Amino acid sequence: MFIKDKETRDFLRTIKSFMADENDYLLPVNDSKNIDPDKVLLGYYDDQYIYLIPSVVTGMCDVARISCGYDRFDMQKILRNLFALNIIKVHWVLSKEVRYRPQKRIGGTKHRYITLIRSEFEKSRLGGLTELLAAIKNVEGGDE
Repeated sequence: MFIKDKETRDFLRTIKSFMADENDYLLPVNDSKNIDPDKVLLGYYDDQYIYLIPSVVTGMCDVARISCGYDRFDMQKILRNLFALNIIKVHWVLSKEVRYRPQKRIGGTKHRYITLIRSEFEKSRLGGLTELLAAIKNVEGGDE
């Protein structure tokens, strides 16, 4: 799947670069208590979804964009595009509105996350968590 909107594509590439950075990390949902204080927690993952912490991800994106001389991402536009491409999970409320950050209980606390559908994110030609986790395991295990 090719993403036509440049800003949406740049957002996903930025997220992927954060996931690949050794100073940032994602935790498995069932291991949510194992926080590393020396790294930035981007969110959580399970077999179906990647749950990104919105304040962390958008803050990091803003810092990266502004330091390169660009404007901040238009997150509402990006979330609408990701929904249209079926890359994020949304929640419909009774007023027929879409919530782009559905609630999820992780580690006993309920929060709103940008919830990427793993299978669709990995099809987006930008790579995905499966490849990143395999690469990390190879590096940690010494198999490069």
